[in-house]
Amino acid sequence: MRLSIFLTFIVKRTPEQKFLLLYESAKRSLLAAGLKLDRIRSDTGALESDINSNIDVGVRAISPLLDAVSFVDFAHRFGGLVQGMPLISKSAPEVKRLMRALRPVETARNYLQHMRGDLSSNEEVSYPALGSLRWVNGGRSYFVFLAQSGGATAPSMVFDVRQGVWISALQYEVKNTTVDIDSVMQEMRAAFDWITSRCQFSDPSFAELSWGQIQAIGLQFTLNPTVPDESHQP
Repeated sequence: MRLSIFLTFIVKRTPEQKFLLLYESAKRSLLAAGLKLDRIRSDTGALESDINSNIDVGVRAISPLLDAVSFVDFAHRFGGLVQGMPLISKSAPEVKRLMRALRPVETARNYLQHMRGDLSSNEEVSYPALGSLRWVNGGRSYFVFLAQSGGATAPSMVFDVRQGVWISALQYEVKNTTVDIDSVMQEMRAAFDWITSRCQFSDPSFAELSWGQIQAIGLQFTLNPTVPDESHQP
């Protein structure tokens, strides 16, 4: 009996190699969050006229609501990637400010990931299971959420009477946790800009806020009909 021994040599990645991939992934998470935010603004704006006229917006409200849920996921991922970056001080004021802004994001994300426990508990569930999205335009405030069995209520945007302004322009709320989407996005961009300013890449274009190269591949398989082999026939 012959025995073969295979030796696997594990080459450890350098901190610089780890940083590059984490940085690139954080950049794409930031771009994805920005894409979701742009879609939310566009889709909610398209709903306002019908809401003002008491016309049922129907399933058109689903897209911005789900984009808000997706924004929470990408924002949470961005924070985790930043925390995982070597060569970057986690005690820097810019990183600390980012993580403070992401606290409600983490709470909302954890609920969305593990909502089964909350929805199956003995406690009353009066909040929309997938959360609610609220926004303002001028003097008007709007909000959308999915109705559900057992009923649900959601608060509108808060108006500061003393200052005479809405407290925010765009918010997502789920289970009493409010995510101020614009503020979170602002802190994410500020943190990314700060990280980028601390780096010097051999290829300067790597620091650009873009998706980078896209790989798109198409495959086609063609099955040829089997030709009978007549060489062995009598």
